[in-house]
Amino acid sequence: MKITIIQHVAFEVPGLIDEWIATNHHQRQLVKLFETDYQLPEPNTIDFLIVLGGPMSANDDLNWIRAERQLIKQVVQAGKPMLGVCLGAQQLAKAFGSQIIPTAKEVGLGAVESTNIAQRILGAKTSYQVLHWHGEGFELPAGAQQLFTSRYWQNQGFELGSAIGLQFHLESTPQTLAGLIAADQPFLIGSVLGESADQLRQLPFDLNCRTLLFTILNHLACRQ
Repeated sequence: MKITIIQHVAFEVPGLIDEWIATNHHQRQLVKLFETDYQLPEPNTIDFLIVLGGPMSANDDLNWIRAERQLIKQVVQAGKPMLGVCLGAQQLAKAFGSQIIPTAKEVGLGAVESTNIAQRILGAKTSYQVLHWHGEGFELPAGAQQLFTSRYWQNQGFELGSAIGLQFHLESTPQTLAGLIAADQPFLIGSVLGESADQLRQLPFDLNCRTLLFTILNHLACRQ
């Protein structure tokens, strides 16, 4: 299977998603929208679409934002698997009619809780310590099933048809987090999680996040 990944900025990378791709011997197509010669793929060439995060807003009035959102909608309407992470999840939600609105600023490592639906369909544990990096959030699209929630923003993850959107980052590792902090450290200011850059570098990662990510990716891949 070919896994098409859309990357918005150099410092938000596939991380553990690449490990899953290699483990399962899939092909990888990486589309870097921050390079001048990028070209969005045609929907009929995609087997499985993954859209990563980025510091821009799904509400930005930009041609590529609208084009990416249309691509997401076409892929999901065709019943093909799609995973949206942070901005990618917001683009998924907005593609199907939801609003993207300001939220409490969650930046750092903090808890999310799994809904009964996530526990049933994904075998999810009741809670995870995950990486958050957002100041906006999505409302749930019509027909979506809520998967995850948090103390500060209730809509942290959902399933809609053949797609899953996650407001948080399961794909991150200590190494990719270091790159994110180096590039976007000022965004930590004002976070409700109250972690400094130094504290965040020292906090342990929840190893269950890797298991959950792989479970989600396998769950979606079965749709193809």
